[in-house]
Amino acid sequence: MSTSLTLVSHPLCPFVHRATAMLHEKGVPFETRYVDLRAKPDWFLAVSPRGKVPVLIADGVALFESAAIVEFLDETNPPRLLPADPYERARQRAWVEVANDLFTAHYKLVIAATPQELGDARAELVRVLARFEEGIRGDFFAGDSLGIVDLAAAPALFRLSLLQRWSGLELLARRPIAAWSERLATRSSVVRGVPPDFEALFRASVTERGAFPIRAS
Repeated sequence: MSTSLTLVSHPLCPFVHRATAMLHEKGVPFETRYVDLRAKPDWFLAVSPRGKVPVLIADGVALFESAAIVEFLDETNPPRLLPADPYERARQRAWVEVANDLFTAHYKLVIAATPQELGDARAELVRVLARFEEGIRGDFFAGDSLGIVDLAAAPALFRLSLLQRWSGLELLARRPIAAWSERLATRSSVVRGVPPDFEALFRASVTERGAFPIRAS
């Protein structure tokens, strides 16, 4: 399917990262248009009903919400990642929602203002990862090949792997979580799904909050 694609983005948004990872996974060319979420322009609010990124403008049609964008890209650019079996397809769509819990746990880590809040955030992360540990069926979530749940979780796992390296805290030590996380965090489509200066931007963002323990390099 030949489609003109423009992704409305913010360089640090993990939900945008879902869409960019899928675009790179499928090998689909696209343009990026960044928006300042602190001063949202009228043109952006006109195409984003919730005032959030990502928005994918496909042949002039604005699509919003990362899960919907990822499924659109999967449907229009074969081969499909979502399975044909309706039961397994429903299972995987449901686990995309669990991946949202992983994003929440990651966010609570970086905004933790006290040791108690940091401990609580790490405990929540462990609980969410334990649920994933029960669901993983192979090298990837649904078996031997990359699937939609992997792409849904990859942005959080990518960021958590950076936080783990910068802080020395064990955030992804569980098995098979550690292997799964490493496999996704280093996958080409996931790495290429963020801007070249992402690590510096993300580290600066976390450091500015002054809470999460990042060691001096």
